[in-house]
Amino acid sequence: MARRVLIADQTATDRIALKAMLAAARYQVVAVPTGAEARAEIAAGNADIVIADAGLTDFASSGLAEDMAATGTDMPPFIVVTSRSTSDLRAGWLEAGAAAVLSRPIDKAWVLSNIRALLRAYGARAEIARQVGTARKLGFAEPASGFARPRRVALVGASRAAVGRVMQGLSAHLDCRIEALTPTEVLDPATPRPPADLHVIATEDDPDEALWLLAELRSHHASRRAAILMEFDDTDRSAGIRALDQGANALLRRDACPAERALLIRRELAAKVEADEMRTQLDRTLTMAAQDHLTGLYNRRYAMHHLADLVTLRRGEGRSYGVVLIDVDHFKSVNDRLGHAAGDITLRAVAERLQGNLRDHDMVARFGGEEFLVALSDTCPTEAMQAAERLRAALSGAPVVAGGEALTVTISAGVACTVSASPEEAIAAADAALYRAKSGGRNRCELAGPDDFGHPAFGDQGPRKAAG
Repeated sequence: MARRVLIADQTATDRIALKAMLAAARYQVVAVPTGAEARAEIAAGNADIVIADAGLTDFASSGLAEDMAATGTDMPPFIVVTSRSTSDLRAGWLEAGAAAVLSRPIDKAWVLSNIRALLRAYGARAEIARQVGTARKLGFAEPASGFARPRRVALVGASRAAVGRVMQGLSAHLDCRIEALTPTEVLDPATPRPPADLHVIATEDDPDEALWLLAELRSHHASRRAAILMEFDDTDRSAGIRALDQGANALLRRDACPAERALLIRRELAAKVEADEMRTQLDRTLTMAAQDHLTGLYNRRYAMHHLADLVTLRRGEGRSYGVVLIDVDHFKSVNDRLGHAAGDITLRAVAERLQGNLRDHDMVARFGGEEFLVALSDTCPTEAMQAAERLRAALSGAPVVAGGEALTVTISAGVACTVSASPEEAIAAADAALYRAKSGGRNRCELAGPDDFGHPAFGDQGPRKAAG
């Protein structure tokens, strides 16, 4: 099902033009002329993101402004569109709860890049929150720690002038440590400094250098989960579009006043801190009852609870989810020839590579023995197969050293993607596809077809196990 965009704009021509633009991009669009109607659509669950015109006469009186200011994963992000774009006005909208403020005229590429970035960020946040919710249902969740470590912001630029422009006036608005760094300093793994929670990339005449730095920060282990803001010039929106699509959390306009800059930094820093706290809570509270003792992955019990919640969510939204059932090829021979200690090392290496090649909000669990289960949130068959192939390549790409030998480890995978099937039905379908992958020569991925969803329950240890 297409993502749902709600447009609230009392000017008919603007409303119709924006609706046509987004519908052409395969979004499901509802357009209304008042804040009251928009609020009713939100309450009915008909919006993944809201685009509201700043000139709505009943923006405040309808309660739409309260919705925009609300926090929590059940409220969609708001983009406010305005014809009057001064830094003070943008700061006011950001403080009121807007996720982004776009100035007219709005072209298609510009609005679509902002929508994609916000849906990606809010979707990841909602998925992490859902995993914490699963832990609570299992009875493992504990309150978050009251300790808050000092937060660090790195302003990164090739010149002192660029960094100084961004830093000007910030210290009066932010209660955190702010550090000015060069690209070399921030990327040097030998530099003895704690990683920054948020990076602000200052740009100069050549945006390609800043975009390169953004890509590097997103790929480095120490900074891949950091929040990243990139400065941009509104007269060159193409650079801003590229930055959002490459993983920038938000854009910082070059003409922004200190208050606007500080608001964006505080907001993204708060979101990053919230995500960190939720991840820490999961790590701390999902004890051995929810984790596999050997690999550290989730166990089968947790995986089934997770999938049950995922199915309910995706079925309600009309969007599909995917499961990948993975079996380590010829694993018995490793145990027989090199011993169970070598087998344990192999399984831990498999788990580490699987976990390291998935999105943060996807889940991987040890399902039993040498079998692993991956749950892919909000995916289609093509994307699910791409993910499975990426995992297969990650396993076979480098040897695993175990029992004094460098072992080439391969996996076979069955992939199932569905909107309405139960977890048991989806896993059974993936199980049937996995059997074909094993029978077809191993070290391959197979996609489940419609007939596979009538396969016997996944607990059946029949023909697939016999295939080895």
